[in-house]
Amino acid sequence: MRWNKGIYGLIAFIAVAFASTIESIRIEELIGIGLFIYVLLDFIDSIGRTYNILDIPILLALFQCVLMPAVVYHNFNDDPLVIALKYDMTVSADVYYGFMLPAIIAMTVGMKLPPIFMPSYEQRFQRAVFNVRAYLKGRGNLGVLLMLVGFVPNIFRDFVTGQIQYIVYLLSLLFYIGVLYSYFSDHKQRKWFLIGGLIVIFVQAIAKGMFGELVYVMLLAIQLALLGTKIKNSLKFSLAIVGMFAVILLQSIKAEFRDITWRGIGAGEESKTEVFFNLVSGRLTELDQFADIKAMFPTINRFNQGMIVGKVMDHVPKNAPYAEGETIFVSLAATFVPRLLWPDKPMAGGQFNMERFAGFRIEGVSMNISPMGEAYGNYGVQGGIFFMFLYGLFFSLLIVILMNRVKIRPTLILWFPVLFLNSIQIETDILMCLNSFIKNGLFVAVCYWVFKRMRLNL
Repeated sequence: MRWNKGIYGLIAFIAVAFASTIESIRIEELIGIGLFIYVLLDFIDSIGRTYNILDIPILLALFQCVLMPAVVYHNFNDDPLVIALKYDMTVSADVYYGFMLPAIIAMTVGMKLPPIFMPSYEQRFQRAVFNVRAYLKGRGNLGVLLMLVGFVPNIFRDFVTGQIQYIVYLLSLLFYIGVLYSYFSDHKQRKWFLIGGLIVIFVQAIAKGMFGELVYVMLLAIQLALLGTKIKNSLKFSLAIVGMFAVILLQSIKAEFRDITWRGIGAGEESKTEVFFNLVSGRLTELDQFADIKAMFPTINRFNQGMIVGKVMDHVPKNAPYAEGETIFVSLAATFVPRLLWPDKPMAGGQFNMERFAGFRIEGVSMNISPMGEAYGNYGVQGGIFFMFLYGLFFSLLIVILMNRVKIRPTLILWFPVLFLNSIQIETDILMCLNSFIKNGLFVAVCYWVFKRMRLNL
């Protein structure tokens, strides 16, 4: 493994050396390229050996907040149309990278500290999977039951509103957990349940047009499913390349798919499935557009979370004061106080933070400032960087605590994809990350309690 890390470091160094020949490329961009390549290669290599959940937000932060902004700075930032549409980076590269790169590095250090100081960190996950398989021997029907319980709410998710909507959403996630229970059990038909479950998840994603949930669930679940298995590196890297291309492909058709299926723009007689596969086949027959930087701008823009953070850095403190921790503490309070006792507590989703920190009032679109943007909006450059270190350390220690619980209740590790589904994303805010983890954690606890009452120990 040490040799692999050395090789990945060498590959990252070669990539940086090659990128340094690009005219006017910045040192921060070169560091971002090197870090992204190294972390990505090490993450892929770790599949099957450990469960590196927190490598996902690190990679997303480097990609969406360093690499994509670099593409915009070098190719689009002075374009009059891009500026008119407010898709430019707004602040100078000196200002932006002076905060963003150290903030991501600080978050990474916080997330990596416990694994560095815990020699048995990887073995904990492998031991957990071994214990899960032993526990689920003869309990294969548990997975089938969870799949059935989760399938029904999936049908009604779009027909409920208000606070009950999130409860129905959580219940629908039991389908994913059921698939994992079936996979790790000794049920004779477990492979067919797994295949059928994956098909249902994919079809539901097309029906709802919600591909983000599909990508995150698949990433967390597949990484868990492969834990403890010996896989050749050639296969792991091949699957990773296919997966990354699939994500880019999905992102490139997402807006057009939603225009057709949600808004009826250019809609014909085709079903949603037909629309999806027609768009995919259309992209695959025109692969040359993926090499055309101008044609790829809509996709680059959707990946570019740094664009929003740039708006925050331009707005604060010039037009609005630093929040001095106000929204952080409000987020913590809102996580634990129910809306029944606090009717006007802030809503997750980005509307408040976008207006408070970026000066934009958003309606009908999903947009948020990210934890990095909120850290800057509260504490400025130096305080924001330190906060991101604490933010990364918090989630890392959270996993350590949960793994201690896994020793007592092995199947808890199968619920990690639900627990961390929204917390590992960086397109949200701190309220969303904390709120979803706490609510999802309470939901998991309730599920264990209810099933125990039914004499079905999860």
